[in-house]
Amino acid sequence: MQQEITPQEAKEAYNLAIRKNAKLFGLYFKKGSNKTLSRKTICQRMSLEKLLKEDSKCIALALTTKKAESLDKKTLKKLSQNVQSHNQKLAKNLQILAAKDPFAHLITQDAKTFGDFYFAISPSYRNRLDFAISKETLTRLLKEQNATFNRALKSLIMHTNLDNFNRSLTALNSEEILSALDAESAFYLGLNAMRYQKNQQALNFFLHSQRTAKHTFNKNRANFWAYLASGDKKYLQILSDSKMVDVYVLASLEIIQAEPKFTLLYDVPTQQKNASWNFKNPFEWERIRDSFKSIKGKDANSRRRQLLAKVDSEETKAHYIWLARQKDTEYFLMPYKEVFSRFPQDKQALLYALARQESLFIPTAISTSYALGLMQLMPFNVKAIAKELKEEDKVGYFDMFDPAVNVPYAEYFTRPLVREFNHPLFIAYAYNGGPGFTRRLLGKNHLFKKNNPLDPWFSMEMIPYEESRVYGKKVLANYVIYQKKFGKEIKMLDLLQQSLVY
Repeated sequence: MQQEITPQEAKEAYNLAIRKNAKLFGLYFKKGSNKTLSRKTICQRMSLEKLLKEDSKCIALALTTKKAESLDKKTLKKLSQNVQSHNQKLAKNLQILAAKDPFAHLITQDAKTFGDFYFAISPSYRNRLDFAISKETLTRLLKEQNATFNRALKSLIMHTNLDNFNRSLTALNSEEILSALDAESAFYLGLNAMRYQKNQQALNFFLHSQRTAKHTFNKNRANFWAYLASGDKKYLQILSDSKMVDVYVLASLEIIQAEPKFTLLYDVPTQQKNASWNFKNPFEWERIRDSFKSIKGKDANSRRRQLLAKVDSEETKAHYIWLARQKDTEYFLMPYKEVFSRFPQDKQALLYALARQESLFIPTAISTSYALGLMQLMPFNVKAIAKELKEEDKVGYFDMFDPAVNVPYAEYFTRPLVREFNHPLFIAYAYNGGPGFTRRLLGKNHLFKKNNPLDPWFSMEMIPYEESRVYGKKVLANYVIYQKKFGKEIKMLDLLQQSLVY
């Protein structure tokens, strides 16, 4: 959209975008041939003062609960009635805001309304939710098994300043509600119980989470916390038998001093030749990958062999593994050694740990946020780094599909992160969520505390941005494995202890 393209090309590009936002729409609007804005867009661009003078349909299209927080009760009540026929969800939220005691009114609603309201209000308004909720009300809401309410409850538990609300959750009878809970809700109710030393209640929640979790990573997480709640090492023994490697398994192996059962592969034999196709072209790999996934019929094995032969080269080991990966095998590839080996081994371990999580070493990976290449660099970071290195005329976005360019740019990007955050866990948070996010996270002084007996495990589960929360734990495990491959034995428990900064 920022290049010289025709209106038709702009339309095609806009339609290809998975995530559309206001900035992308603005660029499309400038390039496009149709300059007529939709009614919704016109209304959304209005100031609140101007919007409130429009008809009810325009208000229903553009007013948000967050914007409405500043309005007086009388106005809110009137707006709720006016938008009812156009936007029932907004009407309900405005009605709650208009109540004399919004939160007393909120807990009389159904679980979906509670969840919708919670995610529609601003973070500052959420801070007003610090009230005790009765066991009966919470049980009723949980038994409705609404996914939006469950997400809201998890978010509330992660607000460590909502002590009255979170303490009241420990009044729940875990046996009474377990059958209504999904794995994630049970896990976070367990964490909340641990916070208030209700270890038996926590254990019940963790075991339910373990039984109902769909992914091995989350089962391992629940088992490890079952150990923390009970002190029973049988849960560590279960983890030590895991075929998957993660922070919970690595820590368990150290605690009970057991040998791992997982299989690690750092390399796979491939043909000593260059690829016969352009592996730096994202569309070529997309065609191969999609063709492989769609193979069916009598000649399926033959067609699979043909595609495997196409990616059977030194340059395309990652693609080969993607197609031929074996169950119960953990691949910790170390491709493009001529690029990574330019850096010290500690930095190599960090870069490999990040790259494995970012792209599985596929050099043409593109995320839904438009992060590019092996190390998934955001376009605005690419532009900034190219400017700093005085390579604006030499390096562009398409060069990010070349590991020889992408990896050095990523290494340059990590330099200030390493200087500021030092610990690989915090570097991972900053790489994924941004240095500002990590700075704010650590600046609050309520996570990674030396005097919290549940830390660092508790703090790692309380990272508010879910993608960064999972990402940090996975990169940390990768880092320990790669350091070991380089001959540096790092204990997971020691490394985690070093994360306690307060």
